[in-house]
Amino acid sequence: MTKLSSCSLRVGSAPWPFAIENASAIATHWRKAKAANPNYFDGVVHLVDAFEAADGTLNASLLRTDFKSYLYWREQGFPAAGVLDGFGSAVIRSNDGHLMLGRQRAGNVNGGLAYAPAGFIDAQDTDDDGFVHIERAAVREATEELGIDPDLLVREEGFYLTRSGVQLSMAVPLRAQMSTSEFMRRAEQHIAESDNPELEAVIPVASLRDVEDLPMPRYMRPLLEAIFAEG
Repeated sequence: MTKLSSCSLRVGSAPWPFAIENASAIATHWRKAKAANPNYFDGVVHLVDAFEAADGTLNASLLRTDFKSYLYWREQGFPAAGVLDGFGSAVIRSNDGHLMLGRQRAGNVNGGLAYAPAGFIDAQDTDDDGFVHIERAAVREATEELGIDPDLLVREEGFYLTRSGVQLSMAVPLRAQMSTSEFMRRAEQHIAESDNPELEAVIPVASLRDVEDLPMPRYMRPLLEAIFAEG
């Protein structure tokens, strides 16, 4: 895990050679995946095709592809394809000091795993010059997944960069202006009232002991270790 002071991310115009070379296999795989999970949507996905982290700054370029190509790549075991799966994560602390994780529902790509709210970098996170506002992406994910008003999430300094294999998490620290119990009440109400919620549970974490046996994506453990080491 690397603590950063700034992130500069820009979307380029280069196509993804892997998607072009495997177009026929991707189309066949997508028909089967869509039949098995009608909730899948073939939207725009951004992947990191180059990055450098030095002197507290991340500079990265991204390319546009589609979800069906990403899903094929993922379900083939992430073979070498010249890209990383980069995404923004929202590291949210309550006023009581708990880190608030969510466990994704079955049927999604991270079904059954607990993680800080995260997701693909969306077109709405990109400005007219192609620069990605990763803070915006993280807050949007927290709002969509947990139903927390973005006005109640206060941005704290810096970023946490964590890589595990091809996954590159750019985490944004946020402070929720409410207690743990109030956060959980709001999030659980949002999940209960959503027609198709992404999460099935909210998990408050007070220390690493709380996640010893908790299934999580591999990048989450070093991220949590670094955050709790800071105190």
